[in-house]
Amino acid sequence: MTKQMLLYETVVPITLNSHAKWSLEKGTDFSYCAHVNACPLMVSEFRAAAAALPIVFSKGQDGSVPAVVLGSEPDKSAMVDADGKWTGRYVPAFLRRYPFVFVTSENGNKFTLCLDENFSGLDRDGERGERLFNDDGEPTEAMNTALEFTKNFEIENRRTTAFCKILDDHNLLDPMNAQITMADGTKRALTGFSTVSRERLKALDPDVVKSLFDSDALELIYLHLSSMAFMDNVITE
Repeated sequence: MTKQMLLYETVVPITLNSHAKWSLEKGTDFSYCAHVNACPLMVSEFRAAAAALPIVFSKGQDGSVPAVVLGSEPDKSAMVDADGKWTGRYVPAFLRRYPFVFVTSENGNKFTLCLDENFSGLDRDGERGERLFNDDGEPTEAMNTALEFTKNFEIENRRTTAFCKILDDHNLLDPMNAQITMADGTKRALTGFSTVSRERLKALDPDVVKSLFDSDALELIYLHLSSMAFMDNVITE
């Protein structure tokens, strides 16, 4: 099955009937995202991520979406070492959420908590990690924590969509063409992303700039722009 959303392969609703004895052991093994060189980022993460990683934008089905760059090569993260350990300063919520995800109904009114049954940290016999349901069939603390985290992720996703709509409405994004110098001296172009145009930002009407300031969008824009100084942090050997 083709991977969807970068990580997920076999996404199914969590039910007592199917997952009564299942348990989850996540720990510190990030091998599951060693192939991810960029992933979505929520606006609430900008400050933490911008301190060490470049924040860019990509095109989604409904407009632009923020992404954090994790590696300079396709299908390879500079943040995960050969042992599957995370070596960076910040782990994006998109990766921390895995293997859980909300699936939305066609009318958008119903959210169902699902998981990727292909995740290696899941144990169908409940012998490793924390159970999803206790012996009485009630969700465990681990399950409730996952539900709350995933719910908050969806809330932040709406805030992020609103911010990106502002960027798109004011035509502030330009295609990025970053040149990265590798350890051996060769140069590699990192394409497929966009960044805020400083010139277009400076040319905005003062009333628009004030509206960006009042909505905190201006702060997010400058966090994005300052984060581009950390492009060298994502160079892979």
